[in-house]
Amino acid sequence: MLDKHLRAVLEKAYQDYHLLERRSADAIHWVHSYQNARDREVAAFFSALLAYGNVTTILNSIRRFLDLLPDSPYNAILNRRFTGKLRPFRHRFTTGEDLEILCHQLATILEGHESLEAFFLAGEYPVSVDSFADVLSSFVRRIHQTPLPENQNRSHRARSLKYLVSSPRDGSACKRLNLFLRWMVRPNDGIDFGQWKRVSPSILRLPVDTHLLRVLRELRWTESKTANWRVVEAATQNLRLLDPLDPVRFDFSLCHLSMQGFSIRQYLKGDKRIVPSKT
Repeated sequence: MLDKHLRAVLEKAYQDYHLLERRSADAIHWVHSYQNARDREVAAFFSALLAYGNVTTILNSIRRFLDLLPDSPYNAILNRRFTGKLRPFRHRFTTGEDLEILCHQLATILEGHESLEAFFLAGEYPVSVDSFADVLSSFVRRIHQTPLPENQNRSHRARSLKYLVSSPRDGSACKRLNLFLRWMVRPNDGIDFGQWKRVSPSILRLPVDTHLLRVLRELRWTESKTANWRVVEAATQNLRLLDPLDPVRFDFSLCHLSMQGFSIRQYLKGDKRIVPSKT
């Protein structure tokens, strides 16, 4: 069991930072501009993949990418209207070629399954809390194995693609895919969408990045200096003790607390002033 004080600390951080006004400073921001669930799913997938680096750069890159899929991201992908348009795009070390490869793969997936939710559930493992790492690894493997057009060569971009769509089997924290799943699966609360009805929030894992890792170290839930799958599992298990049905509901608040430069240590000490972290 989590100590009562720690429970109160996490709930206080949730109240202070799980706020709609923080959404505009989050990678999920542009996804909310789409009313159609299929468009949101596609926009969310690529927004999550581009969610690394400075938040201003992330938001600008997501907007530029989505502008290349006009009107309906779902229809643009399904009808391959992105072909030839993405090459000038770049987000840090992700190139337009990387995204074109993934768009072709996503188009093939949607032709066969209609949605990423259906594709996620079509793997060889039953979806449960205990099988989640295998389910996510299967999802990743099947994406990478999706065939491409004959003129589309992915071999020289393999390292970048593996970084963008990473697997627990490689020890990766899989921050971007865990983030995408949080957006799609968690209940609709004005931030997350809750549109994957066949997947329970109880199975989700924490999307651990540098911001979350700092918080986890302050909570003494890990001593690791790098985010990896072991850290993800341990942190999620602690949160599951607090909320077994929705363990990652604290992700947005803890991430934004850290993004603001504040330290959860002040909450732990009961200091209501909350001062910027020195770490």
